[in-house]
Amino acid sequence: MRLPQLFLSSAFTLFAAGCATTSAPMPAPTGEEMAFERCEDAGAFAELSDSLCAMIAAPFHPETPNAGSLDLFVRKFPAQGDRVGEIWMLAGGPGETGQSYYTEIDNFRAAFPGYDVFIPDHRGTGRSSRLCAGETPDSPAGTALAGQEFGPCFGEIWENSDRTTAFSMTNAAHDLDCLIDEVGGEGRRYVYGVSYGTGLAMRFTQLRTVSVDGVVLDSLVPALDDDTHDLSRRSHIYDAVGREVIARCAADSVCDARFEGGVDTAFNQLIAEIDAGERPDLQDYVPGGNLKHALGMMLDTPESRALIADALVLAIETPDALPAFFETEVTPAFDRFAAVQAYPDTAFSITLAGLIGESETNRRPDMTAEDVAQEETGLGFTSSLTTVQTFTQMPLYERDAYFNAPYENLPPILVLHGDLDPKTHIDGARRHIEDMREAGGEVELVVVEDAPHAVWFFAQTCVQHSLDAFFNDQSLAASCSLDQAMRPS
Repeated sequence: MRLPQLFLSSAFTLFAAGCATTSAPMPAPTGEEMAFERCEDAGAFAELSDSLCAMIAAPFHPETPNAGSLDLFVRKFPAQGDRVGEIWMLAGGPGETGQSYYTEIDNFRAAFPGYDVFIPDHRGTGRSSRLCAGETPDSPAGTALAGQEFGPCFGEIWENSDRTTAFSMTNAAHDLDCLIDEVGGEGRRYVYGVSYGTGLAMRFTQLRTVSVDGVVLDSLVPALDDDTHDLSRRSHIYDAVGREVIARCAADSVCDARFEGGVDTAFNQLIAEIDAGERPDLQDYVPGGNLKHALGMMLDTPESRALIADALVLAIETPDALPAFFETEVTPAFDRFAAVQAYPDTAFSITLAGLIGESETNRRPDMTAEDVAQEETGLGFTSSLTTVQTFTQMPLYERDAYFNAPYENLPPILVLHGDLDPKTHIDGARRHIEDMREAGGEVELVVVEDAPHAVWFFAQTCVQHSLDAFFNDQSLAASCSLDQAMRPS
């Protein structure tokens, strides 16, 4: 049974800075409180119990205010204790909803009790306006596209291409600027982005009209002109990180001795056999029928990454044991992410991901599935994303003046990045940081040792200490470690 959808009435309208805010008034509203009321789903989840919600009307085309509007959903977690300021948290993707933060929100709020935490759903995600009717919360499959919804959805997207192309990264950055100005409060103000959210945060720095005290970039995406680390190279990035895991096994005498001739020889032989079509049996034993994709997926958490040698031993010696291994050992390593599915309307938007990916973040949008397969020959760790991208055809928008434009007047920036991040490689992050510093930006990098993508979920102590120092203009440690529970045994 689906949980009740959040309903926000529109008893009054408040206009400011080009945004229209609609919501039922609360008793004696002041400032940003005018936009929010208690969320109807607050009683369904303990961590959401005191959250407040608002639906904000924003221009479809911020540069053309009379071209219609869309709805932006925002959830606010009020500061615990004396209020100091606010943090705006931007989800990844593109296509991910703000709900990806909810399971860990109690820890974040406890770490920063004086801050209101605002979590918006980007345009095109969650409860904000979507690209087609099939992705809306009240459609038969909810916000996920399923079955017979695909055809009508993509028909709607192409038929209304002017509307579709308004769901751009720049317009989403305008949305953030608008939201902060409209419903943000007094005091210190920070933006915290993860993955795609870091790219959106940097686009926001280029066009913002509101002031912020700092920007925190967790798992920084590569610069848009970086053709070594862009989305079309995702499998190469996975393989580079995976090979580091193999190298660590080779350097461990116990791990290396598990493989005849050593792990390097055994692994390369296995991959050669797969590429030659000599291991069709593995298709029946691993998730999705692709061992390379499965191994790439195992890089996404420290717990599953620690099981890679076990997976290789089974693939080589007893492949029929792999299904039970993935079910009982690997799948639980992703429970923290699976827990997000308990919230309604969490489905990832493949349409938004395709639109922004093809328009901006994929340097080679014309690649075919055959091109991908040829490039992935010899790789041992791959991502399904590179192939999926070749099938998602969207009406593209033109790259605007902000694309690849030099940065100017940057606020202070803190980058938190794992050195085993298989999605946004640390080398790409370092190059992007150099672009910021060349523009005169004050940028601090904290490397989280052994961390994968989205370090907040694996190194909360490190993040807390780093943000404390950043917020208080103190010296930051150059590196830190995973939380104790996440460290490989």
